[in-house]
Formats: sequence, structure tokens, C-alpha cells
Amino acid sequence: MKLFDILPNNLFSILVSKNKSLYIEALFVLRKAFKQEMTISKSDLVAMLITNLDEAMLEIDIEAEKMEFENAEDEIKSGQGLSATAHLILRRLMETKWIEAEYQVDSFEENITLPDYSIKLLNLLYSFTDDAVREYNSYVYSTYSVLRTADIERDDYMYNALLTAHENTLKLVDELKTLHNNIRRYHQAINDYVTANDILKGHFDEYKELIMDRIYHPLKTLDSVPRFKVPIIKIMEDWLSNIEILQKIAYQAIQRGKYKSMDEAMEDLIIKMGEISDLYEGMDRMLEEIDRKNAAYTRASIEKMQYLLNTDRSIKGKLAGILSASPDAPEELLELMSDSISLYNQSFIDGKSLYVRSNKFKRKEGKPLKLEELDKSAGDNVIEGFLEKMKNQYSHQRIITFVDRLMENKQILNSLDIKLLNDEEFIMLILATLKNGEKNLFYQINFEEGYHDCNGYTIPNMRFIRRGKTSVDRKL
Repeated sequence: MKLFDILPNNLFSILVSKNKSLYIEALFVLRKAFKQEMTISKSDLVAMLITNLDEAMLEIDIEAEKMEFENAEDEIKSGQGLSATAHLILRRLMETKWIEAEYQVDSFEENITLPDYSIKLLNLLYSFTDDAVREYNSYVYSTYSVLRTADIERDDYMYNALLTAHENTLKLVDELKTLHNNIRRYHQAINDYVTANDILKGHFDEYKELIMDRIYHPLKTLDSVPRFKVPIIKIMEDWLSNIEILQKIAYQAIQRGKYKSMDEAMEDLIIKMGEISDLYEGMDRMLEEIDRKNAAYTRASIEKMQYLLNTDRSIKGKLAGILSASPDAPEELLELMSDSISLYNQSFIDGKSLYVRSNKFKRKEGKPLKLEELDKSAGDNVIEGFLEKMKNQYSHQRIITFVDRLMENKQILNSLDIKLLNDEEFIMLILATLKNGEKNLFYQINFEEGYHDCNGYTIPNMRFIRRGKTSVDRKL
């Protein structure tokens, strides 16, 4: 179905007219009335328009209205001022199909009704002007929570859980793409900044508050994709491999009238489950691209700020900039400057102006530094050694050894028993949790609700469960 098979052809005409500001404010008044009342009478809506838009209605452009209404000017002149203007606005909204009118039962009183498309468009338009803080909706945890509950209970709401998980996954992908594009927009805006204060304001007041704190930081901490990705994919794989669960969910969908046959329901359910798994499998690449964009933006901000701080902003620097910008006509430029600017050298005598003979010191021959010959390959060896050290600092084998030492041959290690001594061990613990779900690991991690303090480090409640011999044991 095409868009204008649903929407009237002239629906958006009021948004491009000369009086568009007045009409959009009238639509917002209409939205407010819809939020407050179950039934909106025409007389009440006229009163609300007069109360909220009295000054704006006095500035209505009648000439522009003549293009749409034959008797627009006569209606206002023969009417009661603001009341006639309010009725004219309602008439325009009715002709463009934003609103509809119906009579009350056993009465000639008119009520204003809104088509479903009008309600959606009003909310969309109002969202652009709403300054309220929009919080991140924890799509990853919501998906994990609803699927885990449905997998445990196996009740009559498994289909609803699947729909919610699928919708949250699609919204999460849209959120990541929006985040990626917003970082690019802020990156491009750096070119328009002319002072260091502009960069600081754009970074801390806008980028950090609107992008980093609300979206990027939750995705890296509380609503971490790597933390919940593995259990979400596992639940989808279990459901796809269990024909009884698929038939149960398909039957629930048919009962709700979503599908006509079992085969149609099964096919769509399999597609939805596979899409959830595929999207979470490829989400790491999206996060890596966002990390690169964020690093590039931060680097560009620092470089632009350093340039602005180091640039000579004095009169001397500005004159040098003017001269360097006109290399083809320096003589003409100097003549213009000499005609418009008069410069004089001014000085005065004070106590510091007296002549003081400088003390002279005879330079003595010093002992020359001893030259030592170095091996030409020494520098290359140092660099290679440094790179190798950084490569092995957090290697897979070292992380496995750390977890094995942490568990001390225990089968189960609770997070309350973990003792972290320094930042290095805290980083190793984070890397060990991120490896959860990988193949050939001797341990698995079950996360529980809540967090606790461990020697000044906040870590989640979790359990390390040994599955077999460690790679260290097998090596020995």
C-alpha cells in the first residue's frame, strides 16, 4: 500500500503555507486537548485556541489564506475577531483532513475527532520540540530478560516474548545506526568551530551529555552487548532446535489471529528467531565501527583545540594572517593599511631606563662528550621488544592462567570470594568475563542480579564454574 493511499493529498499543505507557524501551534494545542480529554467539543477547542494563541492569531496573513479559502477575509471581518480566526483555523484543519467532526447523539453540538494518522503525526512533530531528556531504554537487557523468563516458564506468553525481543533488537540496531551517524555529524561540526570554547561546549554540553552519557556509556557498561549476547543467542538456538516449542509458539500466534496456517506461522517464527541471532552475531562489528568513530572524533577535537590554542590571536598574529592571505598584492595592501592606520613608536624614561653595564664572562673550553658507537639494529630491537611486550600483556593464555589461579582448584567461585589487589587484576577480571561463551574455555560464568564492592572495585554478582581441566593443566 502506498503512503497517499492512507494520507490525504493536501494534508501537509498547512505546513508549507505562510501561516505555518500558527497552524503548527494550533496542532500542538489540539494534541494537548487529545491528551487531556476523552471527547473534544468544538466549542472547547475554539476556547483553547483563543487562550493559547491569541497573539499569534492577531498576526495571521489574510492574503495567504485567500489562496486556500475564497471568503477567508470576509469571515474574519464579519466575525468576532479571535473567535472567527479560531473557527477559520478549524475549517482549514478539516479541509486538509487533520481533524474530523461528528455530532453528539440527540444534540447539534459538534465533537472533534482525530484520525489515527493525525495522532501519530502530531506526536512525531511534537517530539522535535520536546526538550525532555530521552533515556536509553536498555534494549539488550530487556531482550535477555523477556526471553529468559519465557524460556524458564514455557507458558502461554512465549509468542509475546518473541515479538518483544524481536522489536527490541530492531530498535537496538536503529539506535546503534543513529549513534554512528550522530558521531559523524558532531565530527563534521568541528570544522565550524572558531574558538576553543566552542569545541569544549560542543563536546561537554552536547556530545558528552546527549551521545556519550545516554547511549554510548550504557552500551558499554549496564546494557553491554557482549555480556548478554551469548545467552540470547543460546535461547534462540534452543528454541529453533526444539520442534515442540516452535509448534507451541506458532499455535499461540494463530490463536491471536496473526497467521492463517501452522506452516505460515512456523516460517515467520523461524525467520524472526534467526534474525535476532544474526543481528546479535554481527553487533560486535557495529560497536567496533562506533568505537573508531568516537576515537576519531575525540582525536579531531583535541587537534583542533591545540591548533586554536597555539595560534597567535594577538594584533601581530592577525596582521601576519592578513599579509599571508594576500601574497599577490602586498604593496597595494600595505598602501591601504598605511592610509588607514597611523602607528607611532612611544617610549618614556623611568628608573629602569638607566644604563647598566652587562657582566661579561669569558667562554672556557669544556670537556667534549665521549662518543659511543651503537649497534644499528639496537633501535629496531627495542621497538620489536616493546611491541611484543604489549602484545603479550593481555594474551589469551595469561587470562586463562589468571582465572585458574583465582579459582584455586575450586569448582565454583563466587564473586564475593574474589580479592582484587590492583588495577591490573581488575582489568584481567574484565577480560575474563568478556571471554565467557568462547570455545575451549575451562570455565563459564553465570551472572546474577546486583553488584558489590571488592576492595574499591565494583563488580557484578557472578559465579565462575569450572567445566574441566584448564589449558595450563593440559599443557603441563
